[in-house]
Amino acid sequence: MKAFFKERIKDIFVVLLLMQLMSCANIVPPTGGDADTTPPKLLSMSPEDSVLNQRVKKIVLHFNKFVEIQDLSKHLTLSPLLEYPPTVVAIGKRVEIKLTDSLLKENTTYKIALGNAITDNRERTPYPNFTYTFSTGGYFDSMEVKGQVRDMFSGQPDTGISVVLYDAERFNDSMILSRKPVYLARTDVNGSFHFTGLPQRNFRIFALADADNNTIYDMTKERIGFLDSTVISKQASDSGTLMIYTSLAEKRTSVRDSLLNDSLRRASERFVGRVVSKGKNALAYSVVADTISKDKGTFELTAPLQIKLNTVLKSLDSAKVFLSYQNSGVEAEASRKITHDTASLYIRDSWLPETRYTLRLVKGWAIDTFGNELPPGRYQFMTKSLDDYAKLQIRVGKPYSDSQHVMLVIQDKDTLYNQTLKDSIVSLQLLKPGKCKIIVFNDVNGNGIWDPGQVLLKRQPEFVFQHEAEVVLKAGWEHEVDFKYVPASLSRGMRDNAERGKNEKLKF
Repeated sequence: MKAFFKERIKDIFVVLLLMQLMSCANIVPPTGGDADTTPPKLLSMSPEDSVLNQRVKKIVLHFNKFVEIQDLSKHLTLSPLLEYPPTVVAIGKRVEIKLTDSLLKENTTYKIALGNAITDNRERTPYPNFTYTFSTGGYFDSMEVKGQVRDMFSGQPDTGISVVLYDAERFNDSMILSRKPVYLARTDVNGSFHFTGLPQRNFRIFALADADNNTIYDMTKERIGFLDSTVISKQASDSGTLMIYTSLAEKRTSVRDSLLNDSLRRASERFVGRVVSKGKNALAYSVVADTISKDKGTFELTAPLQIKLNTVLKSLDSAKVFLSYQNSGVEAEASRKITHDTASLYIRDSWLPETRYTLRLVKGWAIDTFGNELPPGRYQFMTKSLDDYAKLQIRVGKPYSDSQHVMLVIQDKDTLYNQTLKDSIVSLQLLKPGKCKIIVFNDVNGNGIWDPGQVLLKRQPEFVFQHEAEVVLKAGWEHEVDFKYVPASLSRGMRDNAERGKNEKLKF
């Protein structure tokens, strides 16, 4: 009997030990290993790269992994372009590139680039920068054209721009509106482009912000830049750097001015206002001013007093709109002027700093289209002090300080200054703190407006000189700035554009 109990106790001990071991074990499903981020490896291609005297119509690539094609339209480039682009498909571990060989020209070098379009089908790791070159003749073209593209008005490098070449001997101006170019390259993050493998030939060159990606210019919405003369492709050692400036075809000013200017343009409209809210507690109008902090200067010295309307006015009696201010304890009437746009009234005055103003809207001052009188009201507000603003003095030297140049000082969406330069010093006051840009453009036609040019008329945009850096304005400060234009690396073409219409050579 004792032996029996000993055996049972032993069995119970073994079971308890196994249960404890099992409770300590944490069962985790297999992870499948680390992600394979190595790119596909190209094992072979047929025909081999860089073949001569062949009209290649099919290229087969074999990889060590299953592959896919991603964003082909973004990555595929063909030089020179064909009427129908190559088809590129992935089949298992194989990629096939097919061309319409009947479109290939004699004695021409073709280059196909797929960028990062070929990826493995699991982690999307690309096979980077695949290129393939062949020639239908007995040699490879080795000429090149390179350069940089910048936006004319901002002066900044223009990235993602399509730079296109047309055969100069066969080119006419309407081709950019209807015909695809012969060669295409895209600018990089520095706005630079580089054509290689070109024949020795004269080309017309254009830089196109190709919004619809069809390599054809849409003059209603796309920016374009061009050089007046033809470009000759050259050996790398002889190839200079071109500079092309893009701009919109339609005429535009530098920026959209403030709403006040809109109101002046629309002053002839018969009705003013719009219904914004029909709620039970909706007000017929609201005065945009801090009427609570009457002893604290919050109202801008440079802005009109806005009355937002929540109804449409049939009539306005301006004689019942009074604006006054405190002058040494005496209430004085302000010489206010009323303008409007489609939604608001604006009361403008030469505001005095640190002054308490009172707006009084007397009974019957306005009637809406339903015949209802807008309620009267009395509103007080305090203007800011001069120390809340910055002053800016800009010294303009030769060759800009003449009547052929216009200066713009821009802050956000407002033009703070827009005048033809007649003096060497421009002084501005009551500027809001913040950053501003200083721009001078060469007003070739003397109309006071920056003209972006017209490609079909071979008229270049008026050249823009932007100050080397934005100016940071600080409240209460008097800033002095020497206008300084720092151009990009200049080519002959860019220098010709910069000096166009000038009698005096620019000193860069």
